[in-house]
Amino acid sequence: MNATVTEEATLLAETVIDADATASPIIKRYSLIAAGIGIIPVPLIDSVLVSGVQVKMVYELAKAFDTPFIESRVKAIVGSLVGGIAPIGVAGGAVHLVKAIPFIGFAAWYFVGPALAFASTYAVGKVFSEHFQTGGTLLTFNADKIRVHYQREFEAALKSRKAGKTPA
Repeated sequence: MNATVTEEATLLAETVIDADATASPIIKRYSLIAAGIGIIPVPLIDSVLVSGVQVKMVYELAKAFDTPFIESRVKAIVGSLVGGIAPIGVAGGAVHLVKAIPFIGFAAWYFVGPALAFASTYAVGKVFSEHFQTGGTLLTFNADKIRVHYQREFEAALKSRKAGKTPA
């Protein structure tokens, strides 16, 4: 009986490690794509495209974790997570106004936009990955409860990008 319990524990540990190995490349790839899109200086267009990248990333994560995907639910959750951080939302609105200023706005956005897009996408990927790893589904995802975790992941990713590193 102890051998069976040990085998099950080993299998579970290997599954978690495999899940991390599966999720990390997906999150990194889509975060880098979002950073590339984040350089677009046209107000709101970049936000729409980055949101699309985030939804596609969650689709890939759901597929990797064999979790049913509901696009409308993902869009609502991502919007709630990303839009739920007031200081970032206000700063994002101000940056969109700055982007409208010829030359100066583009120069400012060139430095800020990619980092914000990367950090936001990375944080979305991390919270969904961890939720799926623990057996959660899109129907059991509670954005209000996860928002603090999203904010921590966002800030960590933003600090890493400012330091010239890509989060692991």
